[in-house]
Amino acid sequence: MELKRNVILPDTSEGCAYERPGGGDERKNPERIPRDHAAKLSQELEKAIKADTAAEGRGGTYLRFNSSAGYKMDPDSFDNTNSKIQLVNVRSTGGDDPVVSATVYVPQRSAKYFEKKISDYADESKATKRGKPKNQPLVESIDSIESVPVRSLWTGRDDEYPAATPKWCEVWFGTTQENAEELFGRFKMWCRDRQIDASDDFLVFPECLVTLARLDGDDLETLFNNIGPMNEVRPLAEPNHEFLDFEQRFQRELSDDVAERVVPTETDVSVCLLDTGVNASHPLLGVAIHDADDSVLAADDGWTPNDRAGHGTEMAGIALYDDLKHALESAGPIQLHGHLESVKILPDSDRNPKHLYGSVTADAMAHIEIEHPERSRVYCMAVTDDSEEIDGTPSSWSAKLDELAAGVGTGDGYRRLCLVSAGNVDKNGFHDAPFSDHNVNSPVQDPAQAWNALTVGAYADAVTISEAGFDGYAAMAPKGDLSPYSRTSVLWDDMWPIKPEICCDGGNLAGDAYRNVLDCDDLSRLTTSNELPERYLTTTRATSAATAQASWMASRILEAYPGLWPETVRALLVHSARWTDEMKREFNVEKGKKGSYRTLLRACGWGIPHIDYALGCVDSRVNLVIQGEIQPFDKEGRTNEMRVHELPWPREELLGLGEAKAELRVTLSYFIEPNPSDRGWGSKFRYQSCGLRFRVIDRRQSLEDFRKSVSKKMREGRGDNGGPTGAEDWVLGADNRDAGSIISDFKIMSAADLADARYVAVYPTKGWWAVRKALGKATNKVRYALVVTIDTPEVESQLYNEVVTQVKVPVETNVARPNWTRV
Repeated sequence: MELKRNVILPDTSEGCAYERPGGGDERKNPERIPRDHAAKLSQELEKAIKADTAAEGRGGTYLRFNSSAGYKMDPDSFDNTNSKIQLVNVRSTGGDDPVVSATVYVPQRSAKYFEKKISDYADESKATKRGKPKNQPLVESIDSIESVPVRSLWTGRDDEYPAATPKWCEVWFGTTQENAEELFGRFKMWCRDRQIDASDDFLVFPECLVTLARLDGDDLETLFNNIGPMNEVRPLAEPNHEFLDFEQRFQRELSDDVAERVVPTETDVSVCLLDTGVNASHPLLGVAIHDADDSVLAADDGWTPNDRAGHGTEMAGIALYDDLKHALESAGPIQLHGHLESVKILPDSDRNPKHLYGSVTADAMAHIEIEHPERSRVYCMAVTDDSEEIDGTPSSWSAKLDELAAGVGTGDGYRRLCLVSAGNVDKNGFHDAPFSDHNVNSPVQDPAQAWNALTVGAYADAVTISEAGFDGYAAMAPKGDLSPYSRTSVLWDDMWPIKPEICCDGGNLAGDAYRNVLDCDDLSRLTTSNELPERYLTTTRATSAATAQASWMASRILEAYPGLWPETVRALLVHSARWTDEMKREFNVEKGKKGSYRTLLRACGWGIPHIDYALGCVDSRVNLVIQGEIQPFDKEGRTNEMRVHELPWPREELLGLGEAKAELRVTLSYFIEPNPSDRGWGSKFRYQSCGLRFRVIDRRQSLEDFRKSVSKKMREGRGDNGGPTGAEDWVLGADNRDAGSIISDFKIMSAADLADARYVAVYPTKGWWAVRKALGKATNKVRYALVVTIDTPEVESQLYNEVVTQVKVPVETNVARPNWTRV
C-alpha cells in the first residue's frame, strides 16, 4: 500500500485569553516573632558582611540566605534589578525536608538593602494596612544568613575540587553588573598578569558569561576575591568517543559497485556530522559530498578536516545509507535522500588547547552554514562528555546547543534540527548487575540533556552470533529491547526533560555465563571505514550508530516535506515512535497504571520511530500537522493567550465504526530559549523561557465548556467554575509526559467515543520570560508544531479520504515507502 501525504493544515486557530485555573502556589513560612527574628537575622547579616574581607576590592559582597528545613523560599525575592543585586544560584539540600539556599551578590552601593528590609520588618510603624509586618514574605522565609566561600560555587564532586593541582574549569560570571565583553577582557587580563592558561572562547547567555581557565585552589580564591560576580565554577566538559578497529570483511569492489548504483539526491537537504571528520575519498561517501573543500570542514582552522580517528566516517555510512548491508546485497539503484557534510569538532590530539565545546559547536555550525546557506540541514552529533554523572542540570554545552537550535543568542533567528546521542554505558558495570539495571543507573551524558535537541538512545535489533571466537556467548538483550549500551534519564527529577526521546538501532552486546561482555561484529551495524585502502567497511554500534540512523530518518522527512520546521520534524520522529513488547516487559508496564510507564518513558523515550508512520498516512490512519505561533505572556509577565485548533474531524466515519478500537495520538513540539545561570534549578521555570501544554476536548464537553476548563479567563464571574474538565484517560498522563519541550501522549477508545474530539488547545506555562521582565522578553512569541493522528488499526476505514475532502487537499500517493521494514 502506497503512503499518502501527511495533511499539512494552515494555522486557523482561535486565540483566547488564558489564565491557569486553580489557585497559586501558597508559600508558607514558619511562625516568627518579628522583633526576635529580625534581631537574629541582623546579627547574622552583619557577621557575614564583615567576614567577606574582599568585598571592597571586588566591588560587592556575597551573602547566602537559607530557608528553614522543609519550607519554601521564593528565589526571585532576593533579586533586585534597580539595585543591581543579583541572585547567583539556588541550591537545595536535605532530602525530604530540604533547606533551600540562595546565594546573592550585593554591590557595594546597595550594601544596606537587606539591612533595611529586615529593620522595616521589625518596625511596627511600617506594618501594612492589614497589620502585617512589612516585607513579611521575604524576611520570614529566611532562617539564617551566612558568608559565602569560593568552594561553595564549585558544582563538581568534592574530591575533584582543584586544590593544589591546577585543573581546567568552566568559570561562570554574572553579567548584570557590566558588559559581557568588558568583563571577559578584565578576566583575560587578570589571567595574563598571573600567567594562568585561559581560553579565548567564551559563551554569553541572557544573564551570564562562561569561559575556561586552568586554576588551582589559590587561583580560584584570588579570582573570587577580585572579580565579581562569579556565579559558579564547574569541571571542564571533555568529549568522549569510541574508536573501532575490526578486521576487513569486504573488498573495495563491493564499495565501488554500490557507488555506481547510487542515484544522488536532487534536494537541498543534508546531514551534517559534528564529529571527528569524514574520509571524503571513500567511494561510498564521495558520491554524496558535493565538494570536499566546502563540505568537509573543521571548527578550528588549525585542525585538518579529514578523519584520523574513524568515528565520523563510521557515522557517515549509516547517516547516508542507513542499512548499508542491504545496499551491498541489493542489485538495483540506490536513492540517496540528502547530501553529506562534516565539520570536525574533535582535535586529533590532546596536545591541542582546551576548548569550550559550546563555542566549538557554534563555530562548527557557522562554518558550514556560511559555505552552504541554502541547505535544509540535519545536525548529527554523537559526541558526549563522560567525565561525570549529570542529573539533568543544564551545562554550558547543552545550553549553547539549546540556543543554537532555537536560533537565539546568535542574532540570526535561524532554527536548527539537532540530533545528539544519549551516550554509552560503562561495560564494566555488567559484572554485578542485570543490563537493564545498569541502563537505569547510567544517566545520559552532556550535552544530551539539551531541551531542544532530539536525544537518541539505542535498542537491540541483532541477536544472532556466528562469529568465530564467541563460543559460550549470546546476545544480552532480546530483539527489540533497549540496547545494553543505552543511557537513560530514569534517575532524574521529573522537572527535567525525558531523555532519550527515541531509540534507534544501536546493536547489542555479547555476554557469557560469567558476566563477561564483549562488542561483537555480528551484533553491530555495518558501515564505512576511514582506513583506506586497507579496508572500506567496518562495524559500529551503540548510541552513535542509533543517532546516525535517526539523522537518516530526519533527512527523509525533510526531503519529503521541505517546508517543515525543525520543531515539526522532531515532532514527527517522536510521534512515529512505538514501544516494543520487549521494552514494556523489561520495564514492567502494567496496563492502566500510569505510574508504571514512567521508567519505560525515561529509559526508552517514546520508543522506536517508524519512518513510514512519520512520512505519511494510509486510508485508516491520518496525520494532521499544524505549525503555529503563540504569545505566552503579556508585558507584565502574566499568561496571555491559548490557541484553540479546530481539526477537520471525520465524525460521521468514526460514528459509523461504532465500538471498533481507535487511537488518538497528539504530539506538541517547540523550542525554549535557555537561561542557564544557576538561579534556582529547583524550578524548571528558571531555565526554560516558557512552557507549552495541550488539551483535547472530551466527548462530554461543549466547545464553551472546553474553553472554560482550560482557561480561567474564559469563565463568567466568580461562580463560574467551568464545565467538565474532561476524562484523564491518556495512557501516559500529564505527570509523566509534561516535561521538556516535546510532549506526546495517546489514548485508545471506541471510534464512536473519539468522534467529537475535534478541538485541541495549546496553552502556556510559566518560564523566565515572565519572571525576568527586565530582560525584555516577556512579549516574545513561540513557534510550535502540533501533530494529531487518528488511527483505526484493526478495521478498514476511510479516515484519510474523509479528512482531505473537508480540507480540499488532493489525495497524493507519491511518498515512497522505505525499501525495508524495521520492527
